[in-house]
Amino acid sequence: MDEQATKETVIPFYIHRFFFTLLLLMTVLMLILNLRNIKYDKYSIYGTESKWRSYPTPKFYSAMRQEVETRNFPWTHKLLQCGYQNHSFTPEERSEGTFLMKMIQWPKPPDPAMTFLKSSDPAHVRFVILNSTKTFYVGDQLQVMLQMNDFEGRPKQYGGDYLQGRIHSPDLKAGSAGTVIDNQNGFYYINFDLSWPGKVEVSVSLVHPSEGIQVLERLRKERPERVYFKSAFKYQGTSETTVCNLHLPQTKPLCNFTDPRTGEPWFCYKPKKLPCSARINHAKGGYEKGLLVGEEKRYFQSEVNIKRPILPSSSSYVTVEPSPRAAADLGKCVRGKSMVSPSGFYYQDRWISTTCNIRHFDTPESITNCLRRKNVYLFGDSTMRQWFEYLTEFIPGLKFFDLGNPKNIGPHLAVDLENNIMVEYHPHGPPIRFNTISSQDLHYIANELDEIKGGKGTVIAITLWSHFSTFPVEVYIRRLQIIRRSILQLLGRNPDTVVVMKTANVQALPGDVSLYNSDWYSYQLDSVMRKMFTGMNVAFVDAWEMTIAHYLPHSLHPDRVIVKNEIDVFLSYVCPSEKG
Repeated sequence: MDEQATKETVIPFYIHRFFFTLLLLMTVLMLILNLRNIKYDKYSIYGTESKWRSYPTPKFYSAMRQEVETRNFPWTHKLLQCGYQNHSFTPEERSEGTFLMKMIQWPKPPDPAMTFLKSSDPAHVRFVILNSTKTFYVGDQLQVMLQMNDFEGRPKQYGGDYLQGRIHSPDLKAGSAGTVIDNQNGFYYINFDLSWPGKVEVSVSLVHPSEGIQVLERLRKERPERVYFKSAFKYQGTSETTVCNLHLPQTKPLCNFTDPRTGEPWFCYKPKKLPCSARINHAKGGYEKGLLVGEEKRYFQSEVNIKRPILPSSSSYVTVEPSPRAAADLGKCVRGKSMVSPSGFYYQDRWISTTCNIRHFDTPESITNCLRRKNVYLFGDSTMRQWFEYLTEFIPGLKFFDLGNPKNIGPHLAVDLENNIMVEYHPHGPPIRFNTISSQDLHYIANELDEIKGGKGTVIAITLWSHFSTFPVEVYIRRLQIIRRSILQLLGRNPDTVVVMKTANVQALPGDVSLYNSDWYSYQLDSVMRKMFTGMNVAFVDAWEMTIAHYLPHSLHPDRVIVKNEIDVFLSYVCPSEKG
């Protein structure tokens, strides 16, 4: 080999080695910065603003960090398994998904084979109010502490239990939700903001032991088909019904009903005699049983360790004195603000926001004046349909226009011709566990948003959570990314359009409901939704805290008094002042 050839070989080698070393050093540096930026605080917090504040916004990630994180945590791999082969993800979307999946990681017991007797037992636990002898004033914070014990009465050395807490004054019909801090060593703190004077009681409940949550995670990962669906196919007098779902084992031919615009996948087994084009409806098929193995069923006992109260060690209340300082005027409700926790409290059965002045629409005339010359679009599940039902029942001039659809299904339409008001309710696209809905009436929210012109007279409310609880969280993230893209396009066309996101709500968990619709599933999805829409020009209705804080029993479909308060918050963003 001559000297020139040697130079041509060696020089590129050293250049390549230099850049490889530089790239390696930069990668290590970015990983160190990543760990410093997105590590959890010392304690794991269930709450709204407090937990999220410690994380950077995904859009500020560098290209190299996106590449490293995507390689190490390929959240899109789960989507590919579920039929999302035709989706293209932007670098920001890939990075965001990785970030969100990391954000909702839940603490695990040190031993996955922990026996039931070593699991959390609320009957062996007592909470204590810290500094209970001090004088409390409105505006102060109250903190309670508890140490979790097992069924043998021994203290636990690890965390991961899911707790809910509230303070309340029954005589005043007042209540507020608390923020839970998990020390991950068996100790928990719950913080409450004291927002009204008088005797204030504390209530704490164990929703799920940490060991039960591991079962819920296993089911979500291994048994996403535990709720299954079906569709009827009909043509020229011949009818067939087949099983449908987001992902189906290809044991027989499939009908591919993937939405051509959003790319959202959906499949049914192909009928034996009819073509796929003969599909006429969508319906809930049923629930798979026999999901639990070994001792797992013992973690889901309604009278033992699901939503069981934890009693106080002594007194369960404090007396709160009025604040010596005058309350500040919070101003009108405007879109674009981040959510805080607590987001509000009840007083005399009225929801009082901690961030803005909620108007109370107590008469049909007040709502009519607010909605005059407006088109209102309500998208989501049956908890959003409750809003439609409340408005049409409360306002005499808003007439239900019969489209021939079942009352509990929809879509629905109501109009007030005199005041030029239109209200529509549309169920979101599959997966949705309705009895039977025409396939022609089952549309994806993003597609509906793309058809709306928008403007000052357009109001949109969206909720999306309950029907996704049995599916991988990655599916939910992707659905919200697609919806968010359409919202941003709509606001780009007409920034005066009012968009309101309604959060999830807590519910009763009798029997084996937790295996399909646990509050813990809902909490994880709700945390994702809040984070994804933070920083956008949208408003939030915090149904989560509004249902925890209220004295009524938890229900998938909250009572009318709670729905009324949700509507008040919603309309306070539509019409922040009486002139609105």
